[in-house]
Amino acid sequence: MTAEVSTQYARVQRIGYGLSAGAAVSIVLILAPSNDAVRLAKVTPIAALVLLVVAVLGVLAARTGQAALYLAAGGLALVAAVLQLVQFGQDTNVIGGNGSTAALLAGFGIGFCGLWYAARPSRNSE
Repeated sequence: MTAEVSTQYARVQRIGYGLSAGAAVSIVLILAPSNDAVRLAKVTPIAALVLLVVAVLGVLAARTGQAALYLAAGGLALVAAVLQLVQFGQDTNVIGGNGSTAALLAGFGIGFCGLWYAARPSRNSE
């Protein structure tokens, strides 16, 4: 492994741990009071479970270096975000959040999918 590849792997790993920590810390938003002055994002128990799974997948990806786990974490978050957007304002809302929930999940989804793109092996490498 060359020094350049090793440095990029270390960067991706650090960012993976950071995104995972962000997803895990976002779970505490479930404890925020219901008034809009302090609630940054509406995190319901289902959204907290999704964030927990995304965080665990992100830590596993950073620890093992498997790019597919970044894709799994990002894909799960993006699917949950799209589901939240589609069901927002309807009687059936599985996640139970609002637009802020969708934005939070989409942000983590895009971040982890970007890490997957950065961490996957290059076809030009020897």
